[in-house]
Formats: sequence, structure tokens, C-alpha cells
Amino acid sequence: MSKHHAISRSRWNQTQQSALDFWKNRNLADERKASEAKYLELLKPFTERLDSDANILEIGCGALCLTQALPQKNKTFLDPLIDDFRRMFPGELSDGEYISGTAENILYQDRSFDLIICLNTISFSLNPELIMNEIKRLLRDDGLLLLSIRTHSGLEARLHYLAERWFPWLCRGSCPYFYSLQGIRNTLERHFSIQDDIIVDEQHSWLPVLKRQEHLFACSRKDAVQATTEHASPISPVS
Repeated sequence: MSKHHAISRSRWNQTQQSALDFWKNRNLADERKASEAKYLELLKPFTERLDSDANILEIGCGALCLTQALPQKNKTFLDPLIDDFRRMFPGELSDGEYISGTAENILYQDRSFDLIICLNTISFSLNPELIMNEIKRLLRDDGLLLLSIRTHSGLEARLHYLAERWFPWLCRGSCPYFYSLQGIRNTLERHFSIQDDIIVDEQHSWLPVLKRQEHLFACSRKDAVQATTEHASPISPVS
């Protein structure tokens, strides 16, 4: 399967309501602490090279706004529910610029960001392919995308895809998109060059088909990599 068939707006609205329901009885400080413990040490090696005034965009920031813990100053947080979260947790969200909207159409100029972070968001989006196009458009030539996603076996991903298309009521309790590892790599490689692939955690089951992993991918612009290669100085042979 080369590309996912985009879900309906009503299916996407259902996922947004589920996200709001999830946060209604959550302690933001506790959830943020757990998320920082899980991700920050993985993100730091990729962010240490950035200047203090680098521009960072966090797509699908939720209520956590995880990138607030990074030392860079210029943060932009995007989430379709960000206004709801700000009302739900008054004064608890971090400083920065907030965009209440979807990632399929982000009103920023081309090449606006040095780093784009997208953690566990693509599987809950309206149209992942459009988001990939937007991320590529917004990344600077030497920019970096850090994207995490939970992957599934090829069989489970295929069965879920068919159920979403023909029996969507069976999938109401799950995210709209299940990616296999090869599936998400194919999706990323249509737009970017994958520089690193880190396993964040694994979920094991007595059924091999239910083995799931969370991966963190570090990606650069494919055209930028090609340009660098084409203009690189030739290496002289060692005498």
C-alpha cells in the first residue's frame, strides 16, 4: 500500500473529541513530566546544533507543548484543539506562538523553520500526505524533521486500513491510520531523506501480529541533501 486513503471529516472530528475527553481528567504537570522523561533525551542530540534563536514548530503539540523544555527561544505550537487546551488548563501552557488549526495547511512562508517536531500526530491527522507536503515546504534547506509514530505489523496495518474504509464503526476506539514500519518509511522517503531511526519503545504480545513499536525518525529535506552531494568537493585519493 503506497498511500493511505484519507479519512472523512466526521471520522477526524471523532478523534478530536476523544482527545478532549482524554484530557478532561488528566493532571497536566504529571503528563508533561512523563512525556519529557520519555522524549527529551532522544531529542537533545538533534537540537544541540541549533542556535538559540532557531525557529521551532511543534505540530500536534496537544496540551503538553513538549518543545517548551528545549533551550531555543522561538517556539510555535500548532494543534486544532489548542484553544480548548488553553481554556482547560488556564495559565499552564508555555510561552510561544499558538496556531489553532490543522497541519494540512499552515499559514507560514516557505522555509520558515529550522526544526519541526511531530510526535504521535500523523496517525490521528486528517490527511498525512498533505502534512508531509507542508512540512517539506516549511523546512529550511538545512532543517530537520523529528517525527515519532507507533508502527504495526504489515497484516494489522492492512486489516485496519480495510476496516476504516468499509467498516469504520469498528475503528472508533483507535487512531485512523495504522502504519507498518515499511509503510511509514515509504511515506517519509517520498518527501525526505531519513537520517536516523530510533526505537522509542516496544509493545509485545503473544500474537506476533500485535507487536508494536514506537519509532523516532530524524529526516532532512531530500533536495537539500542532493544539492549538498552535487556541490561537494571531490575527495582526492590518498597517496
